[in-house]
Amino acid sequence: MTSSIFILTSLASLFLNSGAFTVPNVFLTQKHTNTEFTRLYSSAISSTESEAKASTPLKTEISSVPSSIVPRPQYDTLICGGGPAGLLTAIMLLRKYGPNHRIAVCERRPNIPPSPFDKTVWCDVARFYLMGIDFRGQNALRECGVFEDFEKASVAIHGRRDWQPSMTRPEDGKVTPAKKAVVSRVLARDKLVGLLYHHIVEKYANASIDLLYGYEIEPLDFYGDEKNDSVTVRISACGDILSITPDPAYVPSQESDVLCDADESWSVSTSLLVGADGSARTIANTMETVDSARWEGLSPFQKTFAPRPFRVKRYKDDNPRVFKSVQIKLPEDWPSNLNYSARSTNSRMTLEALPSDEEGSYCALMLMRPDDELAKPNEDPSEMRAFFDAEFPQFSALIDDEEMARTASKEISTLPAFRYVGPRLNIGKRTLLLGDAAHTVKPYFGLGANTALDDVMVFSRTLDDATMLTESEGKHIFDPVPSAVKLYSKRRVGDSTALVQISRNMDRPGKLFFVTFLLPLILDGIFHKVAPKIFDPNIFSMFQKQNMGFKQIQQKKRLDRTLQVIFLGMLMGGAGLLARLLVVAIALVTGRRQGSVTVSAVAVAAALWTISQQKKKVEAKA
Repeated sequence: MTSSIFILTSLASLFLNSGAFTVPNVFLTQKHTNTEFTRLYSSAISSTESEAKASTPLKTEISSVPSSIVPRPQYDTLICGGGPAGLLTAIMLLRKYGPNHRIAVCERRPNIPPSPFDKTVWCDVARFYLMGIDFRGQNALRECGVFEDFEKASVAIHGRRDWQPSMTRPEDGKVTPAKKAVVSRVLARDKLVGLLYHHIVEKYANASIDLLYGYEIEPLDFYGDEKNDSVTVRISACGDILSITPDPAYVPSQESDVLCDADESWSVSTSLLVGADGSARTIANTMETVDSARWEGLSPFQKTFAPRPFRVKRYKDDNPRVFKSVQIKLPEDWPSNLNYSARSTNSRMTLEALPSDEEGSYCALMLMRPDDELAKPNEDPSEMRAFFDAEFPQFSALIDDEEMARTASKEISTLPAFRYVGPRLNIGKRTLLLGDAAHTVKPYFGLGANTALDDVMVFSRTLDDATMLTESEGKHIFDPVPSAVKLYSKRRVGDSTALVQISRNMDRPGKLFFVTFLLPLILDGIFHKVAPKIFDPNIFSMFQKQNMGFKQIQQKKRLDRTLQVIFLGMLMGGAGLLARLLVVAIALVTGRRQGSVTVSAVAVAAALWTISQQKKKVEAKA
């Protein structure tokens, strides 16, 4: 089913278009001078000197060198993962609880995110994975006060331009304008990370937040004890922390790999542990191991009444694709706010290009099978050039020899497999998962990153609701975390599961692709047009409903499918009854047997069908 990937990416593009020691432990980039660090450090010392002495880290060596910063022994919130979801969670908590809420964000990668406006970093557009942010992500960024900067750093997508197989002239590309209430905007994933990181550095310089790059979290105890029910973790240094370098040596997230040293570690406790470490799932995997041991320790009778064990549902990728990225510079007469898409004649490769800026710089993904010759590293550039000249000449002319050679030499990048966690998103009262750590999908439809950002807002609202609940119960100790964690899991686990199940059904191989995706798409189009008050529109239109979660979408489409099957069954039954009555009538009029009339009717129908097919072949040759 080689053409399914093109249909997926094409439809995806259409979807895209339709207090404590308050030293601000952000590893400083080049623009943070030693003088500025000293100012921030002195301000923190003067305001919280007594508290700082009471909470001295296990290893204290404060200086203007960022690498000397180490984890503290206790935090109000500890976030595992410095990606978009993790950093946005930190911003949300800072806005909600103020600068004295002690937060740490731990990220395994030691590289400091560069400024989203540093053109010396982002000019190499093919190094960075692009993603579209729709209304879900934009609403989350707006609520956290970062939308203005996001808008400046991203590019709006106002439509798409498609080339069908063998249609390779520039004028053959069909333009489809975007028809969405909120226009999607595109930027590099790492640029969004840089935007959120620098927002924290600049807006919350005096806050009690540690941005710990080059550190890994390992949960030790999710439950605590009666006296102290906080979560305990071990934070280990990753790689050579002293070699952390700022922007000029920045390594894109998909290219980095680090090793962590358990010998250089710190025991840390926290009132809230947030797992936002993406598909690495460090927290989720530990949760699965711990809860599986709990379940195995129960007797058969106890298992009858105990909650089901937490688990990570891992799907085997039965439709794998890999990609290489190539930089394209558009001609001046090509719009720089469209998604460009093309497919080779034999469905060997799909090319999907998105803008990196508003000046015509595009990053194109070459989607192909893992065993494709062009997927090999250090491939002959002339072979890749020949393929582009034959299949994508409209784009080949826009790629110079140096870029083609660099692309041919690249290692492939892989797409994540579908996974989700359940039957809840938490363990105990103080640990939860959000983003890709809770639900991982392939990035064809832009649902992964946007849902991750939306998770943060769902958790924000549950914190507010839990606070109101705590106050209404007359409790004097303000601690909404236990209630909020369970409430978040209850509200979000259904959407998390449904998101992955829906997305996987749109990426099945062979005949399953037709049964689980194309056929429902066709039926939805027909039935919604005939009876829009009864049948909802197709799945892509449902994704755009701003007040509907994925669980609701899944339930509505299942109801639609049931009604469609019932209607088609009645229609076919009626047609069969009508045909039988017609055969009886003809037999009575002609005096022939009903069996003979049936055979004759089938023969005539077969002959007419054969004639029509032959006519089509003749017309095609002509």
